[in-house]
Amino acid sequence: MLRAIFAALAACLLAFSAVAEEKVNRFDVGITVQADGDILVSETITVFSEGDVIRRGIFRDLPRFYADDAHEGDKLPYQYNVRRVMRDGNREPYETETDGNAFRIRIGDPDVFITYGEHTYEIQYEVKNQIRYFGDHDELYWNVTGNYWLLPIDAASVRITLPEGARVTSQSGYTGGFGEAGSDYVFRETDGAYEFEATRPLGLREGLTVSLSLAKGAIKPPSLGDKGMLWWFRHGALAALLVSFLGVLGFLFSSFQRVGQDPPKPPVFPRYEPPAGYSPAAAHHIYYRGFKGHTALVSTLMNMGVKGLVDIDASDKKATVLTRKSADKAVLTREDAALETSLFAGSPSLTLGKKYNAEFTAAYLAFQKAVAKTYGKDYFRWNIGYTLAALVLTVLAIIFAVSQAVNWTMWHTLVVLAFAAINGLFMYLMPAPTPKGQDIRSEISGFRLYLETAEKLQMNAVQAGSGAPPPMSVERYEAFLPYAMALDVEKPWTKYFEKQLPEVAEHYSPAWGHFGDRSFRNIGGMNEAILSSMNTGVSSSLPQSSSSSGSGGGGFSGGGGGGAGGGGW
Repeated sequence: MLRAIFAALAACLLAFSAVAEEKVNRFDVGITVQADGDILVSETITVFSEGDVIRRGIFRDLPRFYADDAHEGDKLPYQYNVRRVMRDGNREPYETETDGNAFRIRIGDPDVFITYGEHTYEIQYEVKNQIRYFGDHDELYWNVTGNYWLLPIDAASVRITLPEGARVTSQSGYTGGFGEAGSDYVFRETDGAYEFEATRPLGLREGLTVSLSLAKGAIKPPSLGDKGMLWWFRHGALAALLVSFLGVLGFLFSSFQRVGQDPPKPPVFPRYEPPAGYSPAAAHHIYYRGFKGHTALVSTLMNMGVKGLVDIDASDKKATVLTRKSADKAVLTREDAALETSLFAGSPSLTLGKKYNAEFTAAYLAFQKAVAKTYGKDYFRWNIGYTLAALVLTVLAIIFAVSQAVNWTMWHTLVVLAFAAINGLFMYLMPAPTPKGQDIRSEISGFRLYLETAEKLQMNAVQAGSGAPPPMSVERYEAFLPYAMALDVEKPWTKYFEKQLPEVAEHYSPAWGHFGDRSFRNIGGMNEAILSSMNTGVSSSLPQSSSSSGSGGGGFSGGGGGGAGGGGW
C-alpha cells in the first residue's frame, strides 16, 4: 500500500515539474501593413513563470539596425515607436534601453515580483519604412519571434493584414536557428489576412521568419520626408561634422585675427643691461610666459644674496639655510620685497628642505601669484577663452555626430582628426604678447643674448665700428648672475667670467653664500651645486603628492580599472 502511495506522489511531482517549466506557451503576432510602408506590430506573448528566470517580468529585444539595400555593407536604424505594453489585460510599466545591437523593452516593475503561473504580455509598436522596394515587386520580410530567445516557444504564429488593393504574388517562411531555412510552418489566407503558423515548438535561439511579395502599386514609395530621413541616417553625421568643422574653423580664424596676432616685434640685439625695474623673476616670467620649475624663486633668493639681504648656506646637499642680513628692501621690486618679508616674518633664519614647511609654501604661492599678476595680462595674453570655447564646440559636435552616426567611416575619422589639428594649431597661435610685452620681451631676449654670447661679442669688438661690451668685474658678474640663472644661461655667463678674469675666478669666494667644507673644481660647479641644493630644499619644503597601487597588499575591492556586472530580470 505504501509503495503505491509513494509511486503516485512521485508521478505527481514528475508531472508538476514538467508543467512548471518556464517557457513561452504562445507567441502570436499581428502585423498591419500601412499604405505608406510603415507597419504596426502587436505581439501577444504568453509565458509561464516559476520565479527562476521570469521574476519581475520579461524583456523583448528588437534589432536596432537592418541592412541598407542601397549601400551594400551599410546599415540603417529601425525607427520604433512603442505604443502600449500590457500584462494580463492591464497596463504594465516598462523601460526602453539599448544593449549592443538590441533595442530592449524591459517590462515589469523592479520592486514587484509577479506571481507564479501563466501571464500574457501584449506589446504594440510601430516601425517606420519596413517595406522593401524592388524593380518588379515590393516585399514585407519580417522576423516574427527573433532568433535569440532564452526560453523555448511552444507555439508561434503571425497574422498579416495588408492595405486595400494589395495583392500577394508569393510567400515564404523559415524556421530554425539563425541562418537556417527550415520550412516547419503552414500558410493560409483567412478573412483577407495572411497567416503563418509554426508546426513544431521552437527551441532555444530558434525563430519564425516570414516573407510576402506584393504586386507594385499598393504601397506608396517613400515620401520626400522619408527620403530625407534616410539621407540623414546615411550622411547626416558626416554633414554635421563638416558644417561644425567649418564653423569652428571660422570662429578660431576670426578670433585669431581679433586677438591672436602678435604686434610688430622689435629687432633683437645684444643689450648689456637688464630692462630697468625688472627683477630676475620678472624677466623669467615674461621670457618664458610663465613659471618654469622653481627657477624664478631660486633666482630671486640668489638676487637677495647678491644684494646683501640674505646669507645662503648650502653646506648640506639636501637643505639650504637662509639667514636675513639686512632689512633694507629698497633695492628689491615690490613682489620680491613682499617675499623677503613673509619668509622671515617669524624668524631671521629659514631652512629649506628635509620637511614640509607650511609658512614657506604660503609665501611661495603668494610670490607666484604676485609675479603672475604683475607681469601677466599686461604683457601676454593666452586668450584661453577662445580656444576653450572652440574645444567645447568641437566636443559637442563630435558627441552629436557619434550619437547620429549609423555607419562610422574613414571620412568621419578624418574630420575628427582635422578638428584635433585645428584646435592644436590655434592653441599654439592664439596666445599673443601685448605691445608692451613684446617690447620688454625683446629687451630681455637681447640681454639674454649678451649673457649667452658675451665671449663672442668681446672677440667681435676688435672689428672697426663694433661696440665693445662693458668690461667684466666681480660686481658685474654677481649682479647679472641671478638673471643668468633665471634665463637659463648661467653656464656661458660663468665661463665668460672665468676667461676674462682667470686669476680672480680662481680665488673667487662669494660674500653672499658659503658651502662648508664642500670643494668645487670651478665656479660653474659651485653654482650648479647651490642651484641643486636650493631646488632640492624648495621641493622638500612643499607639499608632497602621493599615489596608490593595487600590488603588495595595498589594493582594495573595487579599486583599479574595469568593473561592472549584470544579472537576470
